[in-house]
Order: sequence, then structure tokens, then C-alpha cells
Amino acid sequence: MNKFGIATVAVMALTGAVSADFRTDAVEGAIDGTHLLRNMGSFSKSQLNAMRGVSQKATALYAVNWDTDSNGASYVTGNLSTAVGAPGQGGWNTYATGTGTNMSNYKINAGRPAGSAAGSGTKAFQMTSSSTTSGGRYVYQDLSAQWAARNAGDNIFWGEYQSYFSASQTSVSRNGNIAFDTTGSKILSGMYTASGASTSSTVARGTVYGFANYNNAGSVGNFIFNLSAGGGPVANAGGWTNYAYNFNKTSGRVEWFLSTDGGANYTGFFVDGAAAGSDVLETDFYSSVGTGNASAGNMIFGAAEFYATPAPGAAALVGLAGLMARRRRA
Repeated sequence: MNKFGIATVAVMALTGAVSADFRTDAVEGAIDGTHLLRNMGSFSKSQLNAMRGVSQKATALYAVNWDTDSNGASYVTGNLSTAVGAPGQGGWNTYATGTGTNMSNYKINAGRPAGSAAGSGTKAFQMTSSSTTSGGRYVYQDLSAQWAARNAGDNIFWGEYQSYFSASQTSVSRNGNIAFDTTGSKILSGMYTASGASTSSTVARGTVYGFANYNNAGSVGNFIFNLSAGGGPVANAGGWTNYAYNFNKTSGRVEWFLSTDGGANYTGFFVDGAAAGSDVLETDFYSSVGTGNASAGNMIFGAAEFYATPAPGAAALVGLAGLMARRRRA
């Protein structure tokens, strides 16, 4: 199957797996995070770095700040691509379900709203959602070759990105970043955010979800977990939010981290996923809408980075324990 064919299957699997989340109950069909999620608590940036062994970013897979990327591409202001399905700037491909063929829905902006990470570039990628009640939009980058060439033992895939959405938009849109496996059917990990308050449910603006391939009482598939349930963190409306997620190929575990203070502190969650042994195909920036939507919404993405690490070693875990002990005493 060619690359575009694989992406199509992946999109169909995603749509089928989470279609109910835009049409039903108060948590939009998501698995209630208060019951099945494991809340890892709060971490400073240094604690998170110790836990993930950030100094061991031995396999840098891909990074983009929308001025340039790690493959050597330079980005110019304007549409990311000329047509859906055609390779665009930096090798990014677009895909759409429903009404999404206007290429101005996927564009490079000349500047960013204030507050993005210093030194992370000046341009931004803006994705505009459908203005109707249906339609998914995807922009994907193939990472399969980089993943296959990673250093031996670097079996934890990480994705990090920044996003911004206006506090005034009314679109019932959901936007974020996800990673698919090489079969195109499993969402290994990822996160997305409700950038507008739903008119048909109690989902609040800024509600954050985590994606995972998961065994839910014998039903294995792609599920979303409401990370904001039960008083959990919500993304900044009218400001930048930092996201980090991972997938452990060896164990299947999926972790999600959210920072609303510029990356100084994170709240973490995990589940034991069902995709152990799977390999990474691609990363997708993703947008969808739901019942009651009547207007388009924008999500602006800043710098993004994808890399692989080994499991943290004993020294890193000892260091983390010391940091946590000092934090408790403080």
C-alpha cells in the first residue's frame, strides 16, 4: 500500500474509533479519566526531564519550528500545500474528510501570538477546522524511516508541541497531534484540545484529551481519555499550552503531560496501552468538529519535536526520587 493509502486507512480508523465522542454525552464518549487513568501528579520541568531521561535524546527523529525543520526544509508564508494529498512544504501531506479541500485551511503564518517559547522560531502553522458539524483535517509527516533507523534500545517515542487558540472562538472544534503505527490502524499516543465550548454538551473550552490504543474491558481499539475530568488541567484559552506525550514500544504504556505555564511545570497521566510491539508510522496534526458546530475555529501550532529515548536508567530514577523528596519537604 502506498503512503497515501496507509494514511487513508489511518484516518478511517481514527474516525471510526472516536466518532461517538462528538455526538453523545457530557464527556463526549471519552473514557472517564477519573476511573481508568493513573494521575502521575505534578512535575517541574527538571523532574520531567529526569523521568524521561531528556539528556538521552539519542534519537532525534524530526523537529519543526515552521521557519525550518530538521530535514533542512525552509518554510514560506502561505498555504502549506497546493492540494489535498499533494506533498507540501517540508514534505507535509494533507488529508481531509468532509469539507476540507480549501488549502487556506492549512497555512504557514508569518508570525505568532505573543508568549510562545523563546528561540523556537517566528512562523507558526495554523489549522482551520470545518464550519459545519462534520469534517476531519489532517496534516501528516512520515517518521517511519527515522524510527526504523533509531538507536538500539530507544523504544520510547516522544512527541512535544505547543498550541494556541483564541478565547473568543465559538467553533466546536478539537485540535491536536497524534501518532499512528505502521499498520495505519492504531493510534499509539497523542493529545488534543477543545478550542471552543460545545453547544450540545458540558464539555468546557480547553478540555484536554489523551489518545491511546487500549484494551477497554475486552474491547481493544483507539480510545480518548478525558484528562481534564474531575478537576484536571485545562489548556489556556487565549494563550499557549505545552503538550508532551509518549508511547513505550516495549510495554505499551502511554503517558501524557500538560503545561499551562510555559513548560515550567507539568501534570502527568498514564494508561497501560494495548499496542506493545508496534512501530511508528507518522505524526499528524489533527482537527475535527462536533454536533452544534456552526463556525470554523483556528488552532495555531508552534514548535514541535519528535524523538526516541531508552527507558530512564537507575541514576535518572534516583535523581527523580531526590527531586520529589525535596519538593515534598518544600
